[in-house]
Amino acid sequence: MWLPRSVRQSLSSRYDSVRQSLANRYDIPLYKKTQVEFLRTCCGIASREIKILSGLYDPLTLLAAKYKSDKGVTIYPFHGYTVHYAKLFKKFKDEPINILEIGLAKPTQRHALGMVCPSLSMWLDYFPNANVYGFDIDDFSTVELPRVKIFRGDQGSVEDLLTVVAQCPRFDIIIDDGSHASYHQQVSLKTLFPFLAPDGLYIIEDLQWQPPEIEASLPSVGKTRELLKN
Repeated sequence: MWLPRSVRQSLSSRYDSVRQSLANRYDIPLYKKTQVEFLRTCCGIASREIKILSGLYDPLTLLAAKYKSDKGVTIYPFHGYTVHYAKLFKKFKDEPINILEIGLAKPTQRHALGMVCPSLSMWLDYFPNANVYGFDIDDFSTVELPRVKIFRGDQGSVEDLLTVVAQCPRFDIIIDDGSHASYHQQVSLKTLFPFLAPDGLYIIEDLQWQPPEIEASLPSVGKTRELLKN
């Protein structure tokens, strides 16, 4: 069907506006998505959001959607870690535990006005009796949450990491969602693991990917995934 140029331009403008709005809402990087890929991604989000609204996911994944954490299934890149964490963390849910997370926000959220920490808010709701600790190389001093203490430092620095453990009780859960660089992951693991409770959990996220530009700037080590396998 032939449409006048003005109508086609109007439709294209509206499509671009909707596309940008959805990209902002779900933090989807448009430069990585063709129109077909973008539409396919949005269809997947719509399907998962229907399940969210229907309460068909576990409580932790529902909280991830509420606080817009990419550990859930509605914010790009839709890791879906919470589906697994809900099973792993169930035994801790109502206990007075101590949880530490390294890496507090996605790069696109880091320098926004009024920074937030989606996952810290999620942990607070999910673990009502927990003390939650955060660690990041950026300044999150403007973030104020109950039962939360945030430290600033470099996860590749043993000194910075030991400053954290010196001020905290033994951790029941440690989650490394920091730079994802192999060197940083391994320094953090070696330094922090002795301060994990005997029945605690140490989790390193995104072992399938390391940022090339950061890897190149750090001392050369093997991939953390291979280190753990061996």
